[in-house]
Amino acid sequence: FNYPLGQIPPGWVLDAEQAPPWSVNNSMMAGGQAPELYLGYSMAAGLSRLISAPVDVTGYTGLHLKYKQYLINYEMDFGEVIGLDVTFDDGESWNVIWERPLGTINIPQGEYEYYIEVPEGATEMKYAFRYDGNNYAINLWLIDDILIEQASNNDLVCAAVTGNTTPVKGKESVYYVEVVNGGLTTQSDYTVKLMMEGDVELASVPGTTIDFNQKIVFEIPWTPNIEAGVSKIYGLVEYAQDEIVENNQSDELQLVVQTEHTASVAIGDGNVTLSFLPFNFFNKYSATQTLYYQEEIGNSNIPLKGLAYTYQFDQDVDDVQLKVLIGETTVQNLENEWVSPEGFSFVYDGFYDFKKGTGTMFIPFDEPYLYQGDNLVVYIVKSYTSQVIGTVVYNTYVEDVWRSRMAERDDEPWDPMVLPEFGYTSYCYPNIKILYEWDDTSIENQIVDNNSVLLYPNPAKD
Repeated sequence: FNYPLGQIPPGWVLDAEQAPPWSVNNSMMAGGQAPELYLGYSMAAGLSRLISAPVDVTGYTGLHLKYKQYLINYEMDFGEVIGLDVTFDDGESWNVIWERPLGTINIPQGEYEYYIEVPEGATEMKYAFRYDGNNYAINLWLIDDILIEQASNNDLVCAAVTGNTTPVKGKESVYYVEVVNGGLTTQSDYTVKLMMEGDVELASVPGTTIDFNQKIVFEIPWTPNIEAGVSKIYGLVEYAQDEIVENNQSDELQLVVQTEHTASVAIGDGNVTLSFLPFNFFNKYSATQTLYYQEEIGNSNIPLKGLAYTYQFDQDVDDVQLKVLIGETTVQNLENEWVSPEGFSFVYDGFYDFKKGTGTMFIPFDEPYLYQGDNLVVYIVKSYTSQVIGTVVYNTYVEDVWRSRMAERDDEPWDPMVLPEFGYTSYCYPNIKILYEWDDTSIENQIVDNNSVLLYPNPAKD
């Protein structure tokens, strides 16, 4: 986008009910070099498309489009939808390449790739960045280094692997490997594998027929029989004739394999993304407390061994100092004051590395905490050397219940045993998975099958 600043690129058109402020800007936040394409916030609303200059597609049947992108969101959601569209008839009709509700989370800085089918006889294509809704609900949308090229004939892409990030040793979990056909040739003779670091194959399934630009998600069951602890897995598509092997492997997914007799309870399923719960990176130091109620946990007299949160970070943030304390209380809300940490247990005191993208944060306890059956208080004190933007954790909102209390500052870290003199409250609480140990004598873990008993001989003597 090496064009005059403050304008849209030559040959491009902004088609809008109310024009949002698209322009070429002297910045380089999308990951390329300045200048770049830039959309800031404004009071404009409605449907808009920033439409490219025409692209000659005579003789092409399939295209590969990629570009660098970074969207810095605003923590308000008014129902906006954004996306990328293409047209082969000068805007009479539009084909959606991708779209998503804007929500409140960022699109992390990175290179994004898509495949486009060209209709027979088409000679011209235009692509457009679409924004539908209130433009005030965004901070910045940044785009650079758009490349459109002929799609290869044979190119299978392993796009992602997802699944349980805290599997239990000896217990089956299912993982999902996403494969996209980026080649013009329909494929069927390939294998999809689940791999572990060190090129160790864990499981595999045969491929099925997949056409150009088609996406298939393969389910691969796997039972961990490895030592408990941190491991990394990835998806792999193997195809002997593949012309671009660099995209055959997905990004790694970090697992924390749990010991046998580990169970879990999940609390919260909301999609509220907050940058201040259970920690705040806008400031160097933060302290938070959150209540999880006895009826949500269910069991009592069980040893808790760890907590897991779901987060999205725009960049790697390493060596974050966290002090985590766990305690219990009969208090039902945190509207008026903090819960005293006297009698709480320090369950984690160390440094944590957050990785770019969406991930699961698992906090293993230094020592198990024996949960007695009252409301659980999770108390986290965080320290970091600088401010970081684009750091959110998934939360659930429940109106009229003050589940969380927070405070932050920049001058000095908090001593967890000295409560902040100030604070503010929230109806939100971080979605959490609580992991605990159980044994064969626990009543709640006894499973009775009335048809499972066979007596022989009949009558039996013993």
